[in-house]
Amino acid sequence: MSIISIIRFFRGTVRFTVRDGFLERFINLCAQNRVPVWDGRRQGSRYTACTTLAGSRRLPELAQRAGVILEDGRRGGAPVLLHRYRKRTGLFAGGLLVAAALLILGQFIWQVQVEGLATIPRQEVDAALEELGVVRGALRRDIDAREVERRLMLRLDKAAWVAVNLRGSRAVVEIQERVVPPERIDDRTPHNVVAAKPGFITYLEVYNGQPTVKAGDSVEAGDILVSGIMEDKKLRDRTVHARAKVLAQTQEKLAVEVPYLQETYSVRGVTVRRYLDILSVQLPLFWGTPLEEPYKREAATFDIPFLSSIAPIRWSRENYLLLDRQERTVSAEEAMAMAQEQLAALEERTFAGMEVLQREVSGQELPDRFRLEGVYLCVEDIGEEREILTGEEIPGLEPPAGAVKGAE
Repeated sequence: MSIISIIRFFRGTVRFTVRDGFLERFINLCAQNRVPVWDGRRQGSRYTACTTLAGSRRLPELAQRAGVILEDGRRGGAPVLLHRYRKRTGLFAGGLLVAAALLILGQFIWQVQVEGLATIPRQEVDAALEELGVVRGALRRDIDAREVERRLMLRLDKAAWVAVNLRGSRAVVEIQERVVPPERIDDRTPHNVVAAKPGFITYLEVYNGQPTVKAGDSVEAGDILVSGIMEDKKLRDRTVHARAKVLAQTQEKLAVEVPYLQETYSVRGVTVRRYLDILSVQLPLFWGTPLEEPYKREAATFDIPFLSSIAPIRWSRENYLLLDRQERTVSAEEAMAMAQEQLAALEERTFAGMEVLQREVSGQELPDRFRLEGVYLCVEDIGEEREILTGEEIPGLEPPAGAVKGAE
């Protein structure tokens, strides 16, 4: 419905018909006297159109001047409805109560819309807004948009700027995230490179620090691979942030188990249930009984155009996939095939970015399940940077000649 149609409805409309006489002169007289006429249709010697209630009062005079016969038609619009139901005080009282309720509800915030998020978690923004009082049901006049912007900038480290706009019963929070530069390595804090797991060193590339191992050495988890304590040309110790790429052969183990008794589900039907959500109350819009399990539930909540923006009213839909559960017993060969598929998927996730040199897989038939285990020889970077704590002793470094341990 257009704005013009709404205006015409509140002004009231009258459909009329004129016939015989000079129809063109009648239409010209309506235009000269500013009588609005629209939706006109001519059929032979008859002309049918619409005008307003005020304009209809001028039609008899203009029809007489044009020598046409005027026939009144159907009247409609808000003035006609009000006159028809003028004695029904309950209807007017209900309308006034609804209008008053909408006016009061319009003073509250019923929608909080957040835009522009990419890396900032929505939960973090919602928690900050809740602490600042920007939540559904908050009184609109109690929200200082500029103060919320300032405090939200302090709470969100990744935000470049924040704008809070109160539009009717909606609070629109626009966030522009800042471009975070790469993390800068702090060379002032000394670090060692240690082994994250046991392995056999195959390649060592030191960027900074003193290497304590070489290719061909075996190491255990926690062993220092590159020391952050070095000697300068004057044989004095100095600390650095050790960095290196240390490739080593490591051994990994993976295992999966598949039971012989398998449960499968098939969809036997779909049930849709709708609800009207008013504040925290959910009113069902259906007749039905509780559903029997098993089923899979999917739920979604939607805004009602115009109404949800001025009142705490929404509607939700729940889709239930009704399932039939079936049990079947698989053979050892079938369980082994299923285990191989699961193990292949587990290998893909575990060894992403690693080189697998050797793979040995063995299976075992247990009383109630099949177990598949794999042993792998991999090549990976086992170097892990670890800060040197005060007073930590570095294996392999001896005190300078002539130094007395514990001397002040």
